[in-house]
Amino acid sequence: MRIEEYKDMIYACGRCEFCRGIDYNDRCPEIFTQYWESSTARGRMAIARGILEGKLEYSEDLAERIFGCFMCGRCREECKKAAQIDVIEITKAMRQDFVEQGIKIPEEGANMANTVTSSGNIFADPPKVHNKWAEGLEFIEGSGTLFYPGCLASHRFKEKTNILVRLLQAAGYDLDFLGDDQTCCGTPYWVTGKMENAEDYAKAYLKKLQDRGVKEIITPCPSCFRAFDEEYPHLLGIEKLPIKIRHTSEVLEEIVIKKKLKFKPVNKKVSYHDPCEIGRYRDIYDPPRKVLEAIPGVEFIEMSRNREQAFCCGGGGGCKIMYPDHSQKVSDERIKDFIETGADIISTICPACEMNLIHGTYAADLDTRVLDIAEIMAVSAGIVDPEILEPDYFPED
Repeated sequence: MRIEEYKDMIYACGRCEFCRGIDYNDRCPEIFTQYWESSTARGRMAIARGILEGKLEYSEDLAERIFGCFMCGRCREECKKAAQIDVIEITKAMRQDFVEQGIKIPEEGANMANTVTSSGNIFADPPKVHNKWAEGLEFIEGSGTLFYPGCLASHRFKEKTNILVRLLQAAGYDLDFLGDDQTCCGTPYWVTGKMENAEDYAKAYLKKLQDRGVKEIITPCPSCFRAFDEEYPHLLGIEKLPIKIRHTSEVLEEIVIKKKLKFKPVNKKVSYHDPCEIGRYRDIYDPPRKVLEAIPGVEFIEMSRNREQAFCCGGGGGCKIMYPDHSQKVSDERIKDFIETGADIISTICPACEMNLIHGTYAADLDTRVLDIAEIMAVSAGIVDPEILEPDYFPED
């Protein structure tokens, strides 16, 4: 079993309750949605221990406990103060054990991974639909700097993605784009445990990128960022991918530091949601804030739970598609944090967070926009009309 690799960590859990927190809505979005002790990180370690000792077996009854984890990393962050258990990697191993032992996993998760294999993206979009966001833009094939939007930015946020590219190009970045050759980064494989195609997929994708002459990838998606920067090297048995991987948070900060664009006032109160996969996973907290603070007129207001302690948006770990009701409940809770700030705009820098937070604003009947930081930056730079900041603006996509 895959969890045997993590046996020492699993047995190191002393059930200290750091991962769980003091109340259901304090830290862990899984116990917030499922309530059972077995839905906490320490509960999952107890399950893993029982399986290792032969007292439990993987079964469909356990699926919600294992696949209902949002993989937000808050438990792992808290465990740094205690046993330093990598709960995320253990959860991924448990999901892979499910698949390899032939135990049924949530149908929507299995379908998502299979769709990537059959169509190249999680939505089964044909290339003409998936690349519609790029209409009117020009790219430089072979420039060495690849813009990689990922599935969600391509399918759900065409206008946002178009604005981001216009901003980067205005700042002097010569971008390449794979066009019809762009496919998913592969994240659905390791999120669902369906790893049978993952290594070959990563190997083929790396070859495609190298044949294209890609030296650097810029992506707005934290999952894609981590896929290329962390998962691919692990799958391929190499220390580091021979391509520089950059999340847009770093690039937008570079634009500010190097004064590549001039900014005019944007008189709005703005709060910021920390995406789990660049926050707790990669300690990228300051760059987005520095960008917002550099825009004249913006009054930046922190949510009460921020940085390492930020509450999940509810969109991670595949839960959005496998357990949509759980996902919505977590989003609703996070929106309460935003409402307390009195800000006009929720900003973030992750397509999955944007989508789930938007759904949260709908559920709360909230007149506000959820924007990528790049959109606010583009308004300040005079690249797009300020109307996109207004609550009654509705994008065409």
